[in-house]
Amino acid sequence: MIRMRKILLTAAPLLGVALVARGVYVEEFDSPGRPRAPAGMEWSRKTQLSYPVSWEDMVPGDGLARLTADRGALDRCARRRGKSFQTLSIGPVEPGSRLSMRAKNTAVPGLVGLFFTYLSQGGTFDEIDIEIVAVDTTVRPAGHRGDWTDARFNTWAEADHETLRPATLIKASLRDADGNKVSHRDGVFHVYTIEWASDSVRFLVDGVEQARSMAFVPARAATLIFGFRRMPWAGEPDWEGSQTMLVDWVKIEPLSP
Repeated sequence: MIRMRKILLTAAPLLGVALVARGVYVEEFDSPGRPRAPAGMEWSRKTQLSYPVSWEDMVPGDGLARLTADRGALDRCARRRGKSFQTLSIGPVEPGSRLSMRAKNTAVPGLVGLFFTYLSQGGTFDEIDIEIVAVDTTVRPAGHRGDWTDARFNTWAEADHETLRPATLIKASLRDADGNKVSHRDGVFHVYTIEWASDSVRFLVDGVEQARSMAFVPARAATLIFGFRRMPWAGEPDWEGSQTMLVDWVKIEPLSP
């Protein structure tokens, strides 16, 4: 059964741009090709971790978006030391928003599963990150045997591109509602959420708060981006062929007061 895309929108201006600021936008990827964005917003993509793919390859219209990393393309990026993203993005989004994604296969050795906001403007950048890896090679807690997923929850506000400061950088293990460390290498869909208020950022996974930042909270509208990136601290790929993150839906909605 084909699911209907649900949109309830009103527009509000920010920095001269008409944004979807007081309504709810849910993209369920039920139409093939480039998703249709609300007025004032736009979908885009980067396909550096796979061989040439079309919008229809990434969004075939069956209710799932596909972010695929190919091992051959991954190795090619490493040799050339180029940027290595396989992402979809929509923007702009603004403070006062709850940003959510339901996805699976986000924790893949050698790759970082991304759900984040980004803006580069005026010589500085803003960013809010959820980064998921199978094992973070820079974090080795006692007893770590790869039986849970490492995560990073970060914020930058008008940070310097060279020093990457100021920033709040949080490294942690994902935890369930009972406080247990859990792995997302489980073939199960999970919901990743950023609650972006004017004075704080909350990071939630499956409705459970994982971290919170009260400092360096971005105040400028940004782009919401999700998918994969090759990063050395995510370890080495232990797979051949390809790995695909499946995204069921992405939601942008206003925060409650």
